[in-house]
Amino acid sequence: MTRHVAWDIETCPRPYEELSESHRQRHRKEYEHRMEDGMEEPSDEIKSKAASLHPMLGWICCISAVAGDLDDGYRNPHSWVASSQDEEADMLEEFWKDIQKLSRHAGGGIQWITCNGKRFDVPFLSARSTRHGISPTNKGILSTHKYQTESHLDLANVWDAPWYSLADLCDHLGVESPKGEFDGSDVAPAIENGEPEKVRRYCERDAVATFKCAQLVQPAL
Repeated sequence: MTRHVAWDIETCPRPYEELSESHRQRHRKEYEHRMEDGMEEPSDEIKSKAASLHPMLGWICCISAVAGDLDDGYRNPHSWVASSQDEEADMLEEFWKDIQKLSRHAGGGIQWITCNGKRFDVPFLSARSTRHGISPTNKGILSTHKYQTESHLDLANVWDAPWYSLADLCDHLGVESPKGEFDGSDVAPAIENGEPEKVRRYCERDAVATFKCAQLVQPAL
């Protein structure tokens, strides 16, 4: 029997002063692109977001996953958390070791589930792991083929419609949104303030909401 695992990551910006000149140029381009798109956040927040959303300018502070059966239910979420950029490598090492163990025990295979994971979470996870010389232990989780769903179901590709977020999908399907008083823009400040537990809880809510949405979209697959 196939095991279903929904997962999500949270990211933070790397300090600007530690970026190489080429990465600073990339940061400026990402920042200018967002300004051209008419983003209304203060410039400092746009700069932070520009770095957080690029794997060469940011780092992963949390990964959360929830496993279960789409026809039944899910188990308690599990998370891997880095309280600082210095802890990222150890966190990713532990994550891939745990994924290897899970893969060995999943006799029927695993279907990984994300929302926009093929465009964001997978490239970010792969790039940051490679940066630390860490080899992935499961190829299915890294699948980015848009219409291939057997190993990786990306809910953002269920309908060939204009891009939609997890919050949009939750609203459409009647699933309680994981976004509330705490959202993606609060991740970096929480880590800076020594509050990784807030990030973990938020990331786990995203993973659970992703799993619930996957249950509801099954008839459309």
